[in-house]
Amino acid sequence: MKKKWGALIFGAVLVLAAFAAAAPARDITSECTMLPGSKKKEFKKAMDGNYRTYWNSYAGEGAAIQVTVPEGEEASGVWLQWYEHEHAVAVQVKDEQGEWAEYGRSEGIFLSDYLPLPEGTKEFRIANPAGEKKSPPMPLAEIHVYGQGELPPEVQVWQKPAEKADLMLVAGHPDDEILWFGGILPRYAGVEKKAVQVCIMVPTLPRRRLEELDGLWTCGVKNYPVFGHFRDFFSLSLKDQYKRWDKTVVYRTVTGWIRRFQPEVVITHDIKGEYGHGAHRACADAVIQGLELAADEKKFPDSYAEYGTWDVPKCYLHLYPENVIDFDWRVPLPEFGGRTAFQVAEAAFACHISQQDTEYKVEDFGPGDCSLFGLYRSLVGPDERHDDLFENLGPVVD
Repeated sequence: MKKKWGALIFGAVLVLAAFAAAAPARDITSECTMLPGSKKKEFKKAMDGNYRTYWNSYAGEGAAIQVTVPEGEEASGVWLQWYEHEHAVAVQVKDEQGEWAEYGRSEGIFLSDYLPLPEGTKEFRIANPAGEKKSPPMPLAEIHVYGQGELPPEVQVWQKPAEKADLMLVAGHPDDEILWFGGILPRYAGVEKKAVQVCIMVPTLPRRRLEELDGLWTCGVKNYPVFGHFRDFFSLSLKDQYKRWDKTVVYRTVTGWIRRFQPEVVITHDIKGEYGHGAHRACADAVIQGLELAADEKKFPDSYAEYGTWDVPKCYLHLYPENVIDFDWRVPLPEFGGRTAFQVAEAAFACHISQQDTEYKVEDFGPGDCSLFGLYRSLVGPDERHDDLFENLGPVVD
């Protein structure tokens, strides 16, 4: 009997241990002691959950934060979100001599960085990487420190932009890829795990770029988006848009993206700009023109020299009336806990907090129906099933 009870107790311990190991790591930020190297009173702006505010440190040693975790806790990692521009940073822990030693660093290429920490970390420091000739200020929008456990799903651990994309989506502004394309990202990035590259023409305000990352991550996108450098300008015609945006620069940018990412499928806005917006019209026009330009080695020699040519096999446009796919975004998806692609898109748009007081919302009906897409161009024949952007394309080979 003792052996039996012993075996049961031992088994229960293993089950509890497995459960504990699988438990999500707790956000312990508010319980940590934070000692910024400068502007101490303003540091609360990096812990307020508001992308409109940020801590902009002094340079040099002022751009450092010492963090002590609460009693009984260990830190497993720190998530940093940068305001306005990317920022390279190092995370440091004490060595055997009690000196700060670099454990890891970010590359300064993402607005959202997650840095893991060694097991047993009670204290760590965030600073500019050693060896830099300049130690610029830190534009820190938000900091999150996590205790032991499995990393929560909302923490963004971005991969670099795709070297070879299955699907490339070109949109005008942050949130357009949700409003007008609905379940495209949840299905192809979240469910099918394809390499999905999102390209946004207008970077807009810093807070909107962070909202964009939140929305993409919610949809299951893992490859970091790329942003153009076009100023936000509203017009209701393509002609007026090109008075503010240099047409040649627009074509060069989109052609460069096509060559760089070599997508099997590219998808973009309605030719008429959804509700007429000139930036959306310019996206559609640039993609249409870029299909030919990217395949011509005589066009835009800089991107040709770097990436070569690329002839896109398939291109879809939102609301294009020929060879139409009418997606059903209301099917429950096990990969999203039973939520539908439509519900995921709604959750992604909700990440765009700055846009919630507008009239925009995700709709799979009416004039902006986010479930309707037409095949504008195909090198692999017309669609027959009308249920998949990748119909007639074999497995993508890197």
